[in-house]
Amino acid sequence: MARNKHPEETVEKILRVSLKLFQEKGYEATTIQDIVDALGMSKGAIYHHFKSKADIMDLLSERYYQNLSWFPDPKGIPGENGLEKLRYVFRYFLSDPSKEEIDGMMLPLLRDPKMVSLSLDSVFREAAPYMDRLVQEAIADGSASPQFPQVLPEAFMLLTNLWMWTELYRRDREGFLQRLLFSKAMLEHFGLPILTSELVEVSMDYYDRLLARGIPTEQDRP
Repeated sequence: MARNKHPEETVEKILRVSLKLFQEKGYEATTIQDIVDALGMSKGAIYHHFKSKADIMDLLSERYYQNLSWFPDPKGIPGENGLEKLRYVFRYFLSDPSKEEIDGMMLPLLRDPKMVSLSLDSVFREAAPYMDRLVQEAIADGSASPQFPQVLPEAFMLLTNLWMWTELYRRDREGFLQRLLFSKAMLEHFGLPILTSELVEVSMDYYDRLLARGIPTEQDRP
């Protein structure tokens, strides 16, 4: 078999075609064979770069963050201080249509133990350290004086990335609101008031939009 001289181009092509299929058919309805057929490649060529469809989706999510101009360096985030930057990031990710689309495709993956494990790893390896940089900036500029600053970013990221998302499966809007208000109260109690009343409203709008996409319920689980 000839060696692929341009693996990066192949990966980009797989991502581009897979995203198009996920958008048109939905993540769960799209099979690896669908991707193979659309690409005109062998199944082995895809598995050379990705172990599974979930790995394709995981990299699509990662690329979303990489493509944000301000994301690599928190210094570029709009805001006069660390606390304002934290609020900007939270608001942005709940308002950006591209992020909402990625989230809508990613959510069903949380039924997969492998993806839950990947999500946990992402929280500890990427999300929490990123938030920690902004928390440290808020401490330095005096916009926040949190208790337990070493662990608070991890706790908040776990709450928002995993714990709160389960209410989307249950379609329990009141349950989602209660978890959101608990997170708000917890952050305020520990001196990091990220969630304003306006951000609570933005979060609820996000919840409603995701549900309108037809997120599967607990009863839909295999």
